[in-house]
Amino acid sequence: MDKINGINDESLLHEIADFIDFDAYSDDIYKLSPAEVEAVKDGIDQIEKGLAISNEEARKIFDKCLGK
Repeated sequence: MDKINGINDESLLHEIADFIDFDAYSDDIYKLSPAEVEAVKDGIDQIEKGLAISNEEARKIFDKCLGK
């Protein structure tokens, strides 16, 4: 709790909250729709082709677009 209370990064806190909320419902099985399955396959294909960027790089792009 001390570590979480010491976090100042709002986006990281949102990710932690989302994870905790997801974990609370972990007994539920989520089934992907056909469109979601295709999106995952497309994403894997892009990664295999070297077309992915890191989360850190994506955050930098978003921050630049948002004028941060």
